[in-house]
Amino acid sequence: MKRWIWIVITLVIALSVGGYAFARHSQNEKLYTDAMQRGTVQLSNKNYTAAETAYTNALKRKPNDEKATTVLNQTQSFMSANSSFNDRQFSAAKGNYQSVVNTKKGNELLKNRAKSRLALIKTIQANDKKYNDIYNQALNQTGEGKYAESNSTLDKIFSDKSIKQSYYKDILQRAEKLRDKNNSALNGSTSSNSNDFESSNSSSNTNNNPNVASNSSASLTSSEKKAAANYKGSNEFTVTPGEKEINGKEITASQIASARKKISVAGVDSNAMSDQDVRNVIKGAHNNNQSIGTYTKAHYK
Repeated sequence: MKRWIWIVITLVIALSVGGYAFARHSQNEKLYTDAMQRGTVQLSNKNYTAAETAYTNALKRKPNDEKATTVLNQTQSFMSANSSFNDRQFSAAKGNYQSVVNTKKGNELLKNRAKSRLALIKTIQANDKKYNDIYNQALNQTGEGKYAESNSTLDKIFSDKSIKQSYYKDILQRAEKLRDKNNSALNGSTSSNSNDFESSNSSSNTNNNPNVASNSSASLTSSEKKAAANYKGSNEFTVTPGEKEINGKEITASQIASARKKISVAGVDSNAMSDQDVRNVIKGAHNNNQSIGTYTKAHYK
């Protein structure tokens, strides 16, 4: 009799434990499913941080679950891509967006959004190159004293329907600044300031130029007055041959013109620099084993 009692007790305990385990498994499965569904909804609503949290919670219910791990990693890659995109770091953004697209068994909505961003980045980079090419052409025309032609060239930027988008604000500001200088020169208000629109083929008035003689020389030292009196070049003091050379070779006009473009790209107004200023940048970059852009940013910004 006692034997049957123990058998019954054992069965009851086994059924209880099994029932508890089954109930717990079912509850855990439900919590996992709910978390995954929340993640999908949050992705649809572009609430990526909330989606990331939902997928993390799903993994707590099912550690190492392939589906939750895949979509979580995909979501995090998309978030990193968005952050780089907003910081205008388009190369980094492209890499992460491409990772989202390449994710196997991932969220299709994220894939489609990443594809759209990749297409947008391609357009932005193409426009950016186009605008910079136009700007550099206008910059060269300004340097040659062709202010009206420079403005006509800049109009290609201003008339483009995409230029007002925030992605291009830097090049737009530079173009507007160059147009303002062109207009000032055309109106004669800067005819006495030759440094702003220096051309290696033209001679200009020396008034208001800190590198040459002025009608008002009270602020110059005696050595500066002597140097100004000896001035014979265009828009710069007469300098020693060594100051115009690198390793015994004279810095050419084409090297100066090329350096001006690189200085402008680095964010410094090369039109406000004399030829000798540009030579000094070239020599400084050479002596420091740096590119002209790197040297300019380090010493002129």
